[in-house]
Amino acid sequence: MTEDPAANVEMTIVLPLAVVANKLQRIEAELRLLNMKLSGFANERCSEGSVKLVQAQVEQINEVLESIKRLVSNLEFDEPTPSSVNRVSRDDEYSLTGRKPQPELDD
Repeated sequence: MTEDPAANVEMTIVLPLAVVANKLQRIEAELRLLNMKLSGFANERCSEGSVKLVQAQVEQINEVLESIKRLVSNLEFDEPTPSSVNRVSRDDEYSLTGRKPQPELDD
């Protein structure tokens, strides 16, 4: 039984990316809620210590977001061109299909 390369891509890349996107959407919703709460507390008098704690956490979140942006930009790739598809080596063919390449016959 041969494996479908499209199914492998979906299971190993597409589905995990969908899970990450879903988690990031939930995090965004939590951050929006916290932002609303923080706006409410800003109207009240907050101690300097709690403001510094919040600022430290916000700075850490910003660093993580920058790291995520870099990782996402590294995930982006160019679509293969017909010429690059034709340049698959014999070893690449074996690793992609899982089958040994057939020897080329000379006329």
